[in-house]
Amino acid sequence: MIKIITDSAADVPKKEAEEYGIRIMPIPITVDGVTYREGVDFTSEEYYEILTSAKAIPTTAQITPMEFAEAFREEIAAGNRQLICITITSQGSGIYNAACLSRQMVLEERSSEEDEVTIDIVDSAAYTYVYGHAVVKAAKAVREGMDREGVLELLRRELTTHQVYFGLTNLDFAKKSGRITSTAAFVGEVLGFRPLLTIHGGETDTIQKVRGDHKLVSAMVERFQKQAAPDGRGFYIVHARDKELARELKKTLEKTTGRKCLGEYLIGASVTTNAGPTVFGVLVPVDHII
Repeated sequence: MIKIITDSAADVPKKEAEEYGIRIMPIPITVDGVTYREGVDFTSEEYYEILTSAKAIPTTAQITPMEFAEAFREEIAAGNRQLICITITSQGSGIYNAACLSRQMVLEERSSEEDEVTIDIVDSAAYTYVYGHAVVKAAKAVREGMDREGVLELLRRELTTHQVYFGLTNLDFAKKSGRITSTAAFVGEVLGFRPLLTIHGGETDTIQKVRGDHKLVSAMVERFQKQAAPDGRGFYIVHARDKELARELKKTLEKTTGRKCLGEYLIGASVTTNAGPTVFGVLVPVDHII
């Protein structure tokens, strides 16, 4: 049996996780001295309120090797002999390395066992549903009988054929968390500039600045039209608390491209802690990430 495991930063909805048997490892988040587990102690909607009312910017921690090891042992004990674990980008978190250490630990423990167990750790090089959608597709494929090699190939394909674009309409959280400099944030606030971001090599990169919130929508639509693969695949919308711009983006893309929105997904605590609760974006189907 194959078991799909991921961390809570993938923002896989609880309903999808339960339906396809995905194990979610919660990321610890500390708010004003109190540590919570993402997706266990609060929902994404509840976290937006926690974030905006916190006295200081919350901090995230990594899932420990011991926690991963315990999860791997439990899945093996349940009869799963092929574990595939997909993590948040290794460029932004130590979670991937923690999972790799756990893999080594558990396999060494089982070196004398006769039955073979495989544990694959996949670095998504991404955040939120940018890799969450790949996790869900992998779990669906497992349900349909795909073998381990096929699932790993599916993951590689999905993770390298979706380019994400994020927009920030509030720079306070990115400034406080150090994601953008105080000077850049100040200039943005004064002149009304908004950053458009993407992910390159597992790291977030500001690629354009536009003046005004609604210009972010126009910029994303323009990039979609230039970069989307000509195969007609649909797109995903991701957003946090503020839905207006996300819905505008969805409506505009469906109208201008004739493509279908495959779903709207909430961006959870791991990303909004640093980006703020107004972040929104689109997953563009591409031939390959540029």
